[in-house]
Amino acid sequence: MPLHAQSPHHKHKLQFSQASGQAKPKPKILVVEDDTSLCDAYRARLEEEGYTVIASSDGKTALELAVQEMPDIILTGIMMPKLSGFDTISILKSTPELQHIPIIVCGALSDSEDIETAHKLGAAEYLVASQVTIEEVVAAVKRHVPKA
Repeated sequence: MPLHAQSPHHKHKLQFSQASGQAKPKPKILVVEDDTSLCDAYRARLEEEGYTVIASSDGKTALELAVQEMPDIILTGIMMPKLSGFDTISILKSTPELQHIPIIVCGALSDSEDIETAHKLGAAEYLVASQVTIEEVVAAVKRHVPKA
C-alpha cells in the first residue's frame, strides 16, 4: 500500500500510517537517577512528549530493567548506589543484546576526564546536570530517539 495516495476527484492527499494500520508503540526510555525529585521531573516531561518512561534509582536495578524492558534509550546519572553510571554503561555496552541502545549521561561530574570516560565507554552524549535544563535533556533524547 502506498504511503500517499491521491484521489482523482480531490486535490488533497490521503495519509496511510503502516500497512497494518496500527499505531507505532511509544519509544521507551529507561531513566536511571537516584534523586527521586529529578527522576520524577524527567518522567513527567518525557511522558508529556509521548515517551514511555521506566525508572530505576540504581545501576544494578537498571541493568535488570534494561534486559526485561529493552528500552529505546537510556538516560543515566554517574554517581549512584550499588553500581556507578560508568560501570552500568560498561556492562550495557558489553552485552550484545543491549549494546545498540543509545545512552545519554546526565551527570553531576563536569571534569573533562569523566566526560571522556563516559564517551569511551560508549555514551552517545554527556550532559552536565548543573548546566542543562530539563528541556535540553528532552532535546538530547529526541536527537537519539525521535518520539512516536
